[in-house]
Amino acid sequence: MGVFPKDYDNLKLEVTWTVLPFILIVWLTYISWAPLDAVWSQTGPDGYHGSECQEGESSNNYIDSDGYVRSECYWEIDITGQQWFWEFDCNGLSEDLCSTDYATVEGELKPLLTLKTGETYFAVLNSIDVTHAVKNPGFGMMEDVVPGQETYLWMPAVEETSFLMLCAEYCGDNHAYMTAQVNVE
Repeated sequence: MGVFPKDYDNLKLEVTWTVLPFILIVWLTYISWAPLDAVWSQTGPDGYHGSECQEGESSNNYIDSDGYVRSECYWEIDITGQQWFWEFDCNGLSEDLCSTDYATVEGELKPLLTLKTGETYFAVLNSIDVTHAVKNPGFGMMEDVVPGQETYLWMPAVEETSFLMLCAEYCGDNHAYMTAQVNVE
């Protein structure tokens, strides 16, 4: 009982639908490894973005031969999520590098983060209450923000843009309204 007759067995077909998906998964892993490494590269001289910038320096972003954004140095900022808004801290950077304010978005007052074009920012992400997820469509990135755990996100400000930073992890009743304005000028 429960065994198919021998004439319904096709070993070539079974091997094919086992081996081909395996090869596809290995190939997709291989081609996505480098871009993932660029998003979570280490800090310091061996990383994609050098060491932390000192006063008077510039990140001097450039595109390397592989098409990745590289920097000579980076600026550190803090992003904190809490129900149901984002809080930004520029850590004492000058107003031309990073500034925070509030802007009216869809009739509501929302946090505003303004960054300088041509600079790279290392965002230290924290959550006060529940799990959130920073979604930056303008940078093409998303990262979870977990209470009690620091996570990090590279934000190379290559070109002028303006976008809404969203929360992409359901965090309660007003999750849909957890937005902030990000301007790269």
